[in-house]
Amino acid sequence: MFKRIALLGLIISSTGGLAAPPKQPNKMVAWDIHRVLCTTPKRHGYQCRPQESTFELVKELHAKGVKQVILSNISDKSFGKLSRCYPRHFKYFDIGGSLTGAKGIFTRKPHRKYYKKFLQKNHNVHPRDIIFFDDKLENINGARKICIDGQIFRSATQARTILNRKGLL
Repeated sequence: MFKRIALLGLIISSTGGLAAPPKQPNKMVAWDIHRVLCTTPKRHGYQCRPQESTFELVKELHAKGVKQVILSNISDKSFGKLSRCYPRHFKYFDIGGSLTGAKGIFTRKPHRKYYKKFLQKNHNVHPRDIIFFDDKLENINGARKICIDGQIFRSATQARTILNRKGLL
């Protein structure tokens, strides 16, 4: 018994403490911004507030090692302002894998071209391993056409149920 405890102590001390949570291999959650992560904007895309209940989910997923990205039609300029206003909220996202700044009518959600651009940025993740939350059915259907697991977002509680069912929480 003493040897087991000593061995466990040795393992913990050699790793610098308890091990970090295991990463979810090749799983990703993509979030839309307006009416999902944040409230409806007033006039400009950055004029919204974080929905704290949704960001609690974001924090939990981050703690479990799940990669998270933004997939939104918000302009790059507006997203920059929004993320500077709420740096504590947006620190959980892989910005390099995120896609914002849609330009033109056929280069934004729900068009195939936009999702293809997103998949090119995240070529190491299979589309079926991406869970995408959006509040608009046409965006969900567009994502599903290229095998992204699109889920309509109604509330953080509903999203939690989906994420639990998929084994991410």
